[in-house]
Amino acid sequence: MSESSTSDPATPDSPTPEQVAPAEGGTRLLNRTPALFVCVLAILGSGIAHGYLDGRWVDQPNLQRIGDQLTTLPNRVGDWELTTVGALDEQAQRTLQCHGSLVREYWNPVTGQRVNVAVLFGPRGPIAVHVPEICYSSQGTQPSGPRAVQTIQSGSDDHSLWSVQFRSVDAEEPHLEVWYGWSDGGHWQAAKYPRVWMTDRLYKIQVAGQPGEEGQPSAVERFLEEFLPALNQALAPPA
Repeated sequence: MSESSTSDPATPDSPTPEQVAPAEGGTRLLNRTPALFVCVLAILGSGIAHGYLDGRWVDQPNLQRIGDQLTTLPNRVGDWELTTVGALDEQAQRTLQCHGSLVREYWNPVTGQRVNVAVLFGPRGPIAVHVPEICYSSQGTQPSGPRAVQTIQSGSDDHSLWSVQFRSVDAEEPHLEVWYGWSDGGHWQAAKYPRVWMTDRLYKIQVAGQPGEEGQPSAVERFLEEFLPALNQALAPPA
């Protein structure tokens, strides 16, 4: 009888598998809790950072009123005359989330040159990441070389913009030159990382035209020398 009692698996000294399993499961859950906590914090932090970069977590002034200032630009700047007023298409408007935009074509009757200019105003994130190297490359063209920094002097101010030339995929010579840059309301800059600027909204300018002949200013450069002073005046804070 004593041997039978000692070997009885139901005695308190010999817990059953059902008694052991919950304790082991609880231990595994406790071991995973710090990792789960870190993951939740990372997700929340990423969402907050993304919202800040896109301007969702900051106080918003009357952004539409600021954006409407772009429409006050004159129809003539220097020798350049306005010929066409355009608009962003619906897809671009949704992607860029613009508070204001200007899309125009100007013509110089003295030289016969034409340029297309776009000025955008909107949240820093969308405005910062769309560059012509991406846009034009989806339209059967490609950069003919690396982009370069160009300087435009406007009165006592110096502005810097990126310039890049494009050519058709089956051509050797470039047929298009594009200058672009960003501003927070001050100088225009050929910024490498405009999305990390300490501002919730940005302006972007992009001007396209024919490349200049060797040693001669391009249509884009000539136009920007006249256009930037008028643009900066229009971007002055409203009274």
